[in-house]
Amino acid sequence: MKPRPRLLIVEDERLIAFDLSRRLPKLGYEVCAIVPTGEEAVQKAAELAPSLILMDICLKGAMDGVAAAEIIRAKANVPIIFLTANADEMTLGRAKVTHPSSYVLKPFKERELQISIDLALQNHGLQTELASARDLLEQRVAERTAELAQANASLHGEIEVRKRMEAQAREQADLLAKARDAIYVRDLKGVVSYWNRSAERLYGVAETEALGHRTAELLGEDGTHTVELAEQETLERGEWTGELRQLNRAGQELTVESRWTLVRDEAGAPRTILVVNTDVTERKKTAEKFLRAQRLESVGALASGIAHDLNNVFAPILMAAELMKQETADAESNHLMDMIKLSTQRGTEMVKQVLMFVRGGTNELEPMSLGHLVREVQQLMEQTLPCTIGVKVEVERDLALVLGDPTQLHQVVVNLCVNARDAMPDGGELRLQLEKVAVSPAEARSLGDMTPGTYVRLTVADTGTGMPPEVQAKIFDPFFTTKEIGKGTGLGLATVASIIQTHRGVMKVESKVGRGTRFIIYLPVCEVPDMAAEKASEQIVAGQGELLIVTDDDHSVREITKLTLEAHNYRVLLATNGAEALSVYLQHREETALVITDILMPVMHGRALIHALRQLSPSLPVLAFSAADHSNPLVGTLGEVGVDLLCKPATSVQLLTAVAKALKPVASAGAPVPEPDQELVAI
Repeated sequence: MKPRPRLLIVEDERLIAFDLSRRLPKLGYEVCAIVPTGEEAVQKAAELAPSLILMDICLKGAMDGVAAAEIIRAKANVPIIFLTANADEMTLGRAKVTHPSSYVLKPFKERELQISIDLALQNHGLQTELASARDLLEQRVAERTAELAQANASLHGEIEVRKRMEAQAREQADLLAKARDAIYVRDLKGVVSYWNRSAERLYGVAETEALGHRTAELLGEDGTHTVELAEQETLERGEWTGELRQLNRAGQELTVESRWTLVRDEAGAPRTILVVNTDVTERKKTAEKFLRAQRLESVGALASGIAHDLNNVFAPILMAAELMKQETADAESNHLMDMIKLSTQRGTEMVKQVLMFVRGGTNELEPMSLGHLVREVQQLMEQTLPCTIGVKVEVERDLALVLGDPTQLHQVVVNLCVNARDAMPDGGELRLQLEKVAVSPAEARSLGDMTPGTYVRLTVADTGTGMPPEVQAKIFDPFFTTKEIGKGTGLGLATVASIIQTHRGVMKVESKVGRGTRFIIYLPVCEVPDMAAEKASEQIVAGQGELLIVTDDDHSVREITKLTLEAHNYRVLLATNGAEALSVYLQHREETALVITDILMPVMHGRALIHALRQLSPSLPVLAFSAADHSNPLVGTLGEVGVDLLCKPATSVQLLTAVAKALKPVASAGAPVPEPDQELVAI
């Protein structure tokens, strides 16, 4: 059995320390000790050799968490997670020096802490394995280098004339020239004396151009701290192995695994350094993309559960706002209820957007005004952008509608505005322009895959730093970013491009270095919908005193659903799970007209309840009312048993319409009828 990870807690707040000591064992960890000071943390880390340390930064005593972490990391290879309420830049800067595995702000959630601990332990294990592999590689390189040095020593001893030495050196140079790794020889000042063909291919610098020049000039290494350490360690130990960031002739950044070996003369004095570089640029990029994809996968794993819980939260708010609006004639109160309703619906759409991003697919599009959306974004930007950036909006009057998803297009405009903000660190002007344009066939061909016609054109422009052509060519590639590590995912513009494509739109970018950037989006206009027909579809359908059973494990959802139905002439009985609903139905079997049930419930879920009701009364109408969607297996198979799904949150009109539809007489022909002795099984 795999031993449980042993955790050392360093926390001077007793309540927090006690809470951690209580929670962590439940999450599968062993708490080996709890200490309140940095000095005790250093002592216990040396004595107990924990698997991981949870370290508060602000500790009592002379040594805070950062100082303790520096000492511990210098003595032992143990991952450290900082738990602190302090998130100022100075503290972050000090904490980064200790290379922590994570940085979790208080108050933290149990799941967030567990994920941080598991990732830290996993990354630590991978780094340990990588270090072992690297040590093995260094050992092999050292053995090969030692063999080569021994062979050269023997060869030098045998060579009597200078001509033979030069001939042998040329022969070795030919062999090195055929190697796949970039190999060069430099003196102690960095001047190149040998440059093989693979170095020519990797760096784009010919041998004749490299010889006699310093590597700092050729490879962009001037003043690089890693190169200085490599030179120092090579002179002290005779060799060095590590990763270097270099530039080729085109200015593109390369990542190489570099092995340095010190070559001495016959008297034993250091003479030159042999450098062997392996290009790992693409491998590093692939690894970074894989790690980012793993983070997205983790988000996706949590998205469905979060969406379910949020929809359960939104459902009572939405129906309660509508009920309160019906019960009051006060204009100001009605306005507030409308604001609550709109905000709840926007939150619902955001939940759908998260699920769409995780699972793929698109939401339903509807006629909408981009002018209202741009005004909303304008207010948001004016409240959040630095005072050095001005916001200017130009919206054409009587602008045509477009067919779109408001949440997705809101995300498009916000993403472009945020990118514009980042491109203007010293201030400038952000301009948003909306206008109706007619695109001719010639213009459509110049814009790419586009149909001539009438479009709404959205322009988001900034006066920032601009982009060179090589950057413009990659900005829509997933995971491509020019921002620092940790400040951008490289998914913003890729998401924007994907959304515009699903809206049958076209986007182009114009940018000049030092003069700013313009993103221009064309969206096709749509016909104005029949508002009379839309209003007619929103007529409330009242009941005729029918008895309904509402089953839901969420108290708020149960109560607001009951109030809504009773306000429209229905009688309602409540149940908290499938087993309780079945009991209520058996007591009121003759008068029950409809069962409304949630699907994901404890004790007995909704699908099991439906199965049991079908066994008892095959023709009984059932309506599923769930915060989960069809991606859940229990929900996705409702159509197979003839049960409609009403997704939470729903408006009163949607609920009453779904109830009226379910209450319509349905033919029971072909429905399974149980045998008299058939047992009732709750699946």
